[in-house]
Amino acid sequence: MPKDPTSDQQDPRIYQGLTLSAESLPTPEDQQQHLSRIPPPPPWRTFGLSVEQWREKAESQNTQDIVKKINPRALGFVPSKQAVELVNAALCLRRPLLIEGNPGSGKTSLAYAVAAELGLPGPYRWSIVSRTTLKDGLYAYDAIGRLQEVSLLRQQVGNTERIKEPDIGNYLRLRPMGMAFHQSQPGRPAVLLIDEIDKSDIDMPNDLLHIFEEGFFEIPELSRLKRNSQEVLPYRSQSNDSDEKISVDKGLIQCQEFPLVLMTSNEAREFPPAFLRRCLRLSLKQPDTEEGFYQILENRFDATHLKQLDQPARKLIKEFLTRIKARDTTLATDQLLNAIYLLLQGDDLTEETRKDVLNTIFKSL
Repeated sequence: MPKDPTSDQQDPRIYQGLTLSAESLPTPEDQQQHLSRIPPPPPWRTFGLSVEQWREKAESQNTQDIVKKINPRALGFVPSKQAVELVNAALCLRRPLLIEGNPGSGKTSLAYAVAAELGLPGPYRWSIVSRTTLKDGLYAYDAIGRLQEVSLLRQQVGNTERIKEPDIGNYLRLRPMGMAFHQSQPGRPAVLLIDEIDKSDIDMPNDLLHIFEEGFFEIPELSRLKRNSQEVLPYRSQSNDSDEKISVDKGLIQCQEFPLVLMTSNEAREFPPAFLRRCLRLSLKQPDTEEGFYQILENRFDATHLKQLDQPARKLIKEFLTRIKARDTTLATDQLLNAIYLLLQGDDLTEETRKDVLNTIFKSL
């Protein structure tokens, strides 16, 4: 178990911001204990469950439901105190967290770190581009593929015989938001990462507002069938690579617990006031000191190797900081990590080659 500066009796937080490593991970029992601290939702964020129903379902959760797959991006991440506080606020208030900051400031890593520390489903990552629509995050229906199978069956049996239509569930797959809504259970929310929402078109924030407030969405292709339930394919990700179908009741995906929604933004645009009003907001900054960056290296590189290369690493950090401050340049922490890893592999590099490599890697964003 990673060292925590405070004991459980002293630290009542759900997410504690532990710096995880492959050799030192929370136990399922610890994760379950921390999740048990999630309070019932506010009355305006219950999504159809009474407080008593929520408590009953939350108490039925156990360590067998803990997600044990750890994404490497969760390891070595050091969250700020403010990040820890706002993640816990989002968990309690059932509100999305908008994380703003420059590229490389750790916005995406925070989602992976929270999921890993608490053993939550996800994060289900939805990467946004200018053409992205709300439906892209909810579900995908391969109508053409289903039509092709019907055509193939007709060729096999002939046009005179009646054929059994292919199961629609083989052609309908939940997408990241749909999966997060389906997988969130009382006391155990799934983690949804909406990455680079500032790249979306002008309508996306308002489209998201509706589903964030209502906590459900309809799949019309299933509603028209008028079935009590239909099995569909799950969203596949690093935390879930199974194609085991999941059940959807009456064509509706209704969350019983609002997922932990983390939305990242590189601050490339402004958002509507109504959207911002319903979000918690976190601004992530890069370290601005040599020791701050060196702490990141300690969590990313082998300790013995880093100790042997202490002086070269510190020299690169100083050069990195100098470029940022002297030239008003935007550089990401990833660029520093890449430069250190690459240059420390080549002991025989000439000074001229070294400068060329740094100039290539340290391009302003």
